[in-house]
Amino acid sequence: MAILKGEAAEGESSDIARAGDQPVTDQQWIDELKKKHGDEVLLGLLNHIVVSKEAKALKITVTNHEVEKELQRSMAGYSSEQQYYEQMESELGLSREEVREEAVYRLTLQAVATAGINISESEIDDYLAQNTERFTPKKEMQLSMIKVTTYDEAEKVMDRLEQGENFAELARELSIDEESRLHGGSIGMVEEGDPFWPEDLLKTAAGLEAGDIAGPLQTGETYAVIRLEQTIVPREQDHAEIRQQVREELALEKAPPLQKVESDLRAKYDTAIYIDNSLQD
Repeated sequence: MAILKGEAAEGESSDIARAGDQPVTDQQWIDELKKKHGDEVLLGLLNHIVVSKEAKALKITVTNHEVEKELQRSMAGYSSEQQYYEQMESELGLSREEVREEAVYRLTLQAVATAGINISESEIDDYLAQNTERFTPKKEMQLSMIKVTTYDEAEKVMDRLEQGENFAELARELSIDEESRLHGGSIGMVEEGDPFWPEDLLKTAAGLEAGDIAGPLQTGETYAVIRLEQTIVPREQDHAEIRQQVREELALEKAPPLQKVESDLRAKYDTAIYIDNSLQD
């Protein structure tokens, strides 16, 4: 593959790529982007504008502390901050700064949607009484895994590890779990008692020390070898923070759907789209 750059004459669309002798022009590229993603991008731009206007009118601001808390919540379950941002880049095409901007927008939209909605202390008390487990700190284990098809294959993995081979390299070579394989077997943080993981696997992991490897372990119709990277016992969450989080969640439950809030704000601020009226819905 080659990359060629050149200048187009005035009024012409420059070639930005080619396949053999077939050029792809800048205008072709732009037209295709508009056709496939234009609606979404245009609505996104308008939504950001009208939500910002409404937030300003309501004197709503989102603090850095709120953004950091939101990002930390989003990162839960990832093995590291780096893995989270890499995932956002590969899956959504978002840079670190764009992820932060989206968090700011999401928090601003939620604050606008819930403005004027009051949640009583008794409502918060009732919710906490019914959801005590949710706010009880749970031990988290950072795990890596090599998943294979058969028990014999898992035993061979254990043999190679006992001979000193590198866990991450073996995961990239042998694991059939596509997502973790790309990260050297890392599956991120797993909570004690997580219902999405086999109970025996979690019990085994809970009995390991950092760096220990165990297997073969049955995972449904496949088998796994796991390594415990670290164990984290989270601090008790501040009581006031918990109540504030519940207050915000209950308010969001009472608020209109966020998509409707965006639509209503586009109408309120008299947005106009000149290329396709269906976008106004």
